[in-house]
Amino acid sequence: MTLKVLSMGWGVQSWTLAAMIALEELPPVDYVVHADTGYEHSGTYAHAEKWTPWLAEHGLRVVTVKGKRNDVVMAEWSDSVMIPALTVDRETGSHGQIRRQCTGDWKIAPIRQFITSMGIKKTPGAVESWQGISWDEVRRVKDSDVAYITNRYPLVEKRLTRSDCINWLRSHQLDVPVKSGCVFCPYNSMGRWKQLKREGGVDWKTAVAVDKLIRDKRPKCQVFVHPARKPLTQAVRIPEDVGARQIALEFDAEATCEGHCHT
Repeated sequence: MTLKVLSMGWGVQSWTLAAMIALEELPPVDYVVHADTGYEHSGTYAHAEKWTPWLAEHGLRVVTVKGKRNDVVMAEWSDSVMIPALTVDRETGSHGQIRRQCTGDWKIAPIRQFITSMGIKKTPGAVESWQGISWDEVRRVKDSDVAYITNRYPLVEKRLTRSDCINWLRSHQLDVPVKSGCVFCPYNSMGRWKQLKREGGVDWKTAVAVDKLIRDKRPKCQVFVHPARKPLTQAVRIPEDVGARQIALEFDAEATCEGHCHT
């Protein structure tokens, strides 16, 4: 018997998959598993709180898991910044980027720990992992790196784009969630950074705090969360900074990420 698990980020695509299963437009899965990094957008947590009971009413078992450690900087390793932050060499001024470790530690590992806790045998095809990647993101489709898990992409199979998902949710009177992902993710689009600053509150404060935290954690370079390689408060500029009123909300849905985040 194959264990079927939906990897749930509570963004548009994975929420659409869960809702399609709930409304029997897709076959059932055994578990809907959300790997909570602890740094999601506040709107993501609010959406999950509202709709988890609805999924449960429709027979979906929703499980939230967390990694053993979710520190942005590993205290025992002074230069270990876990996110793919941007760097500037202190001597040469050359640019670089830190290897991403957050996805593995905060998303993939806790989901796989949950899967193995179900007592499955790690034989080829023992687990079918549903991923919330849509047709317009087909470049993100990839095979699992372990033989016992087979990745499946139902939205790609149906050739549904993110816009199609939004339209489907609206046609079924279901909420359209904010884009998921850590508030300080270096892969945030320019529009998302501006949106975070415009909204302010705990999300923006967290992003600014993390940006400051990592600045001098590497002896040979300065570290930033924004590709401009400036402090976040300087790198993100919105009309409100100079007293102007917003004309139109800019939001670029594009992000460089794999299937475990921003879904």
